[in-house]
Amino acid sequence: MEPSYNLAVNLPLRGSVVTRLRAALATVPVDAESLAYPDPAGALWIRKAIARWLERVGGHGPVDPLLIALTIGARHALALALAASAAGRHPAILIEEHTYHGVRRMARHFGTRCVDVAMDRDGMRPDALMQAAMRSRARALYVQPTLQNPTTATMPLERRLDIVEVAERLGLTIVEGDVYSPLHRPVREGLPPLARLAPHRTVHCGGIGKILGPGLRVGWMLHADTATQAVTSASIQLEQDGLPALPPSIVARWMDDGTAETLLDELTVAMASRAGMARRIIGESLVASGSGLHAWLPLPDAPAMEKRLLARGVHVAASKHFVGAGRQAAGIRLAMGAEEDPDRLEEALRIVAAER
Repeated sequence: MEPSYNLAVNLPLRGSVVTRLRAALATVPVDAESLAYPDPAGALWIRKAIARWLERVGGHGPVDPLLIALTIGARHALALALAASAAGRHPAILIEEHTYHGVRRMARHFGTRCVDVAMDRDGMRPDALMQAAMRSRARALYVQPTLQNPTTATMPLERRLDIVEVAERLGLTIVEGDVYSPLHRPVREGLPPLARLAPHRTVHCGGIGKILGPGLRVGWMLHADTATQAVTSASIQLEQDGLPALPPSIVARWMDDGTAETLLDELTVAMASRAGMARRIIGESLVASGSGLHAWLPLPDAPAMEKRLLARGVHVAASKHFVGAGRQAAGIRLAMGAEEDPDRLEEALRIVAAER
């Protein structure tokens, strides 16, 4: 039987985080108050640490912590945002034609119709957004400007400004999915999040899972105003009666004492090395952006490639989930971090290269 390789799940490298977390669990302060019912939006000191992280690492300007609500990971944040956008008799949301598979599933759950918007190498096309919005009359937009999942597309500044201009002209609410941008270091690249370019109409959904590991389940929503933040807090209180306090408190301390950035730096160096190795093995047609967690391999028949890889023990995410029903994806996504051992990753990539 062929060995099994995981190129399906988008995970960061987690070995160093495990070591740090074991030490943190032995020393993290715990008192009676930490076991009481928490603030539904999260303790203010934790939200302040996240605000500073967004300013320092995420490319944001000054962030008001009172506009932040903690969530159980970034996916929970996205679900809350989609639920809020599902108002009306015939709700619809504009999305990238290739997008994170969870969005379509959650939209179906909320009874929201997904309206695909064409993309190019820089991400969602502003002209296609305008046409799709006017045709569908959708009032909300979900977009991933940085290291887009699955294509890795990162919008240049001009594209971001054009997307914002369309949203302004048509009065669209922007739901910004942003879990990968710290790996791209937008502060250095001059690529501000949409929440900075259009703070009055953007809900920014982020989290730490793609840096420290999704098992921590620490995410957040940055809202446009205190009214929408209050709605989210009320929803969280109704659903959960507050969120677990221990993982966010560890993450917040790591954000403030430099540990999170040290781990981020280690991860970006390692992922850049892996991306280089993947390009050498598979070839220049592979789209692997810097230090992202995944690469995108354009293919004319993605399902056939998936079957060939599975027969040889290489698991990739099912491409059909990245596109709408009845469509075929234009390639396959290769997760570069799930295999912690770089030798195993190399073996898997050589099988991909051989099966193209």
